[in-house]
Amino acid sequence: MLIWKQKPDATFVGGFNTWVKCGRYVRKGEKGIAILAPMFFKDKRREPEGTDSEVSRIWFKVVYVFDISQTDGASLPELPTKSFGERGEDMLSRLMRFAEGRGIKVRFVEKCSLNGAAGTSKGTDIEIRTSDTDITTQAATLAHEIAHSLLHWTPDGKLVRTRDGREIDKRQRELEAEATAYVVGSYFGIQSPSDFYLATYKVTPAMLIEAVETIAETVKTILGGCQELGQSCAA
Repeated sequence: MLIWKQKPDATFVGGFNTWVKCGRYVRKGEKGIAILAPMFFKDKRREPEGTDSEVSRIWFKVVYVFDISQTDGASLPELPTKSFGERGEDMLSRLMRFAEGRGIKVRFVEKCSLNGAAGTSKGTDIEIRTSDTDITTQAATLAHEIAHSLLHWTPDGKLVRTRDGREIDKRQRELEAEATAYVVGSYFGIQSPSDFYLATYKVTPAMLIEAVETIAETVKTILGGCQELGQSCAA
């Protein structure tokens, strides 16, 4: 919130020394963006029975970061984000009709409400970014967002935070959505950089194996619907 208030167009931010490590340098005269950074402390406390214990405390202090637009230097490495394959248009068409049948509204926008995202899902409302994306990448993104809609949102638009008594955090949600999208894309011969995407969330093989049943069931739902749509069109 502090970054947005001071520099709403910021995309990548880091401290002065962080940019130096990346081979970039803050330009002279640039004004830093003030944020609150946590500081962790441990205090000793005397218990009533006469023993000592440690108590953890968190304080916050103001530090300054800079957006990449305030720096010069070496280019930052970019992770692959595009998907490839010859059936992107077919996949996109079928997924669009699948979403429509599920009451999910899909909007194609130049820029998503979440800055920098290729797509967003809020249950029955999905956005797909058109700038710097082709049809195949849009299809793969739509599969990802549909998986979110099916798995992580209730019909009344509330985020699902637990399943079978277990918490579903952001990393788990992204694992389930991207793995589902990867398998759906593979059915259409689409290759996506899902391994790089999941690596950014530090997903482990053990987490993937644990989520296999959930992923498989969601893939079955999506592909089953897409196959039915294909058969009805052929008829």
